[in-house]
Amino acid sequence: MILIKTSLIILLLCIAAVFCAPSDSDKMKEIRKLPEVHGEKFYYFGFGSNMLTKRIHIQNPTAVKIGPGKLENYRLDFNDYSGNWDGAPATIVPHENRTVWGTVWEIDLSNLDDIDHQEGVHEGMYEAKSVPVTLKSNNEVIMSRAYLLTEQPESDFEAMSMQEIPAKRLPSKTYIQCLVKGAVESEIDGEYVEWLKSLKHNGKVAEKMSNYLELANIELKS
Repeated sequence: MILIKTSLIILLLCIAAVFCAPSDSDKMKEIRKLPEVHGEKFYYFGFGSNMLTKRIHIQNPTAVKIGPGKLENYRLDFNDYSGNWDGAPATIVPHENRTVWGTVWEIDLSNLDDIDHQEGVHEGMYEAKSVPVTLKSNNEVIMSRAYLLTEQPESDFEAMSMQEIPAKRLPSKTYIQCLVKGAVESEIDGEYVEWLKSLKHNGKVAEKMSNYLELANIELKS
């Protein structure tokens, strides 16, 4: 009798979970309320490796470049570890009077889950945020989807010496080369490109990404 009652309770709980869980249509309704969504598209701000067309098209082939844009009162920083890049990936951190440049893309809404997956949202590595990005072409401000590391660095990467930076905060040489190539391709201001070239890195080469994205000949200052 106890076994029957237990089985019945489990069955009822399963049925309740099915009926109470939000449907795909409910989820899509919530997504359509996001400020970066317009019609069947959404704007995305790539400030790291996704400034580069060939990189973003690996998992997001519908991405169409709108152009370079800047995000005010944030800084570019690095933390955690990415096996694909053999070093720390990029994030953006709120920081008064600092600016992050990147590439604005328009992507099919049907691919939103794909870019969430690329950014490791399902693993708790990154979280999505709507941010105001100013387009270089016409100074129009558009809300765009950006991804911030859930484990945000507290100290400022740029202000630290090489000896002060923990190993998990250092991007690889390949990753910085990708940022530089993407920034040049996207026609981001030359001063920012030169700054990217000077960023500290761990000297490691992620051969698979370097070969696929043709990064070996991208020159850095460090």
